[in-house]
Amino acid sequence: MRIFCSISLLLALSTACFAQAADGPIAEAGGNLAVPENDEARTRLEELLYSPVSARPAPRVVEQQSTGTRVKFETDAQNGHVYYLFQNEEASAFSIAGRGNYIIKRAVEGGGFVQIKVFYREDPGCFVRLFPDGNRTSMDVYLFAAPVDRGVLLPVAFEDLLTKPFSRVIDLTRSTVRWESLLFRRWGPFEELILTHVDSIRRFLPALSNRDDGAMDAEGRYVFIETGAPQGDKGGLNCSGFAKWVSDGFYFGLTGRYLAIEPLKDRHLEHRGNRWSLRFEEERDPYFGLDWSRNLATALWQAQGYAATSPEDFDVHGVGYVGYREDVGFPVEDLKLLLFLEAAANPGLFYIGSLNREYGGQPVLRQHFHMVVLFPHFRADGSFAVAVFDTGSESTLEALIRRFPGSYIHLVRLPLGQSFLPPLPE
Repeated sequence: MRIFCSISLLLALSTACFAQAADGPIAEAGGNLAVPENDEARTRLEELLYSPVSARPAPRVVEQQSTGTRVKFETDAQNGHVYYLFQNEEASAFSIAGRGNYIIKRAVEGGGFVQIKVFYREDPGCFVRLFPDGNRTSMDVYLFAAPVDRGVLLPVAFEDLLTKPFSRVIDLTRSTVRWESLLFRRWGPFEELILTHVDSIRRFLPALSNRDDGAMDAEGRYVFIETGAPQGDKGGLNCSGFAKWVSDGFYFGLTGRYLAIEPLKDRHLEHRGNRWSLRFEEERDPYFGLDWSRNLATALWQAQGYAATSPEDFDVHGVGYVGYREDVGFPVEDLKLLLFLEAAANPGLFYIGSLNREYGGQPVLRQHFHMVVLFPHFRADGSFAVAVFDTGSESTLEALIRRFPGSYIHLVRLPLGQSFLPPLPE
């Protein structure tokens, strides 16, 4: 059954690798990690934090002399709590989830402090929560909405942190929290190369059409993957054909030719599946996407001069905070976290993802049913982004997750080439 959709070579992704890679790009003078600070604004407005919760101070903008930046202060009340918001200005605008922003929460009943929330990246899912814990403070850390550290204790009272810089929180937890990974930022030749190729793919997309079981062969002709027969009329690509088309663009720059289809269909029975799935290889072809993606990765790495010892050589396995399931991969909901950690450790790569889930009946089998092409990268300002290409169109990670909730995604690493020269329809 076909998919039904209408260098670092093998760098170890260890804490040590992250620390080594990240020290330069994210460090400021004095060793503090680079998160915009608004402690001056919080100090100047400290009395408002202790005012009666019934009081609603007027919004205002504070010019910080220490940094030359502006911080917007405002309050909000909902669900029995009052929130004091300190928002750093960025690009002449203020946003609640901006990097370095503080949200201080108090209970209406009794007026006690409940929590401080601090955003440390340009993403609403990247934040810490600080809680009172006797004469100490407890902290939870989230990276792209995934809890990566829980119950980290700081040896200072909660109130002491209301007006302290965020660098103080980092200093107090440096031995426990992997800040070098969480705050990683980079801009360099690899990022520029990725964006160049992403722009090229975008320009070519309008010329591509969708077609079930469709791909281009080694001569750049539209054929059907299963039989190799010409498509005849207006041709098109399915998701696996599109992943090949992208890979072909880099492969041609290295070899002067495009990939043949038959080797990409090789089944690696000794490296995946089980005694239940073996009986259904012909009828349901449950691992087609996994084999196809691994074969594409192997072909590109071999074109770069690397010898593959196994089709699994270029798989993405356990990465930092995310666990791996053999031949299944990772929950699709963890994809942004996973790709951030990958991009930080392994610049200059792109990824093919094979989506899979349990499917069908008699028996229920895990089916690799769809493929996507992913280009994680850091922008010029150091923020993180992912270009997502899916069967001849561009999508987003958020749209991908909404489309396939509860699914898993298996990833392979592929090397970028200097040129991108894909086959184009006549």
